[in-house]
Amino acid sequence: MPLNCRLIIDEPADGAWNMAVDEALVESAVAEGVATLRLYQWRPTLSLGYFQKYAERESHAASAALPCVRRSSGGGALVHDRELTYSLALPATALTGVDTRSLYCQAHKAVIAAVAELGGDASRLSLCDPEKQPRPEREPFLCFQRRADGDLLVEGPFPDQQESQEDAIGEPRPSAMAAGAIRGRYKVCGSAQRKRRGALLQHGGVLLAQSPAAPELPGLAELGVLAVNPAELAPVLAGRLEVALDLSCQLGVLRPTEAATARRIVADKYGADAWLRRH
Repeated sequence: MPLNCRLIIDEPADGAWNMAVDEALVESAVAEGVATLRLYQWRPTLSLGYFQKYAERESHAASAALPCVRRSSGGGALVHDRELTYSLALPATALTGVDTRSLYCQAHKAVIAAVAELGGDASRLSLCDPEKQPRPEREPFLCFQRRADGDLLVEGPFPDQQESQEDAIGEPRPSAMAAGAIRGRYKVCGSAQRKRRGALLQHGGVLLAQSPAAPELPGLAELGVLAVNPAELAPVLAGRLEVALDLSCQLGVLRPTEAATARRIVADKYGADAWLRRH
């Protein structure tokens, strides 16, 4: 039987607020058994994985001007700009007998289905098998240059990209890569999980187009898969996630009590310098 789930689709917000809202939704899952699927955007932000050192951001000059937030989930740094992010907060009662690791693949397969529904070249999207990927001596700073089981990758060949072209949202973009066909596999979606008192938060981002703050990361548009903006993708992806995760979604909003909880979490945690520089 499908799980009753609230669906929230939010406008762009800053990093501290986005992370605090996700945490407030987990608190609702713990206290009230409420399941929530949220799709949202960001004002351009760099987010660090929980264990990353703040000083590491100095190694990435392109994102130096972005505001920074530290996530509660692990992994590498993310440049949140031209992407759509989803989060899923599930109460403990919804996780009985569930292999939570499988939720990564289910969510990423929903992304593939959404790309296909919108007319994109979904045949070039596949899930990562880390055993078939080269292992770097040191993990890259950026999460989308890392590989983990179930990451969503794009297979080549890829189109040439010129600086004069425009991106998926109609703005000039720098060249995603040197002229000529690209060889390799590019990551366009990854997810992470965190558990709290039996409840689960899973969140992940779909890289729609290249950001000037991460020119080494082409998105779906540059890779010739799909040119789409976040507002167009959000309802389609929500529908595909609903099916893939066996949810029954009803459109809703953040409740006033949850907004108050999120404001407290911003003040105490995600907006605090002590949290940002804890490593």
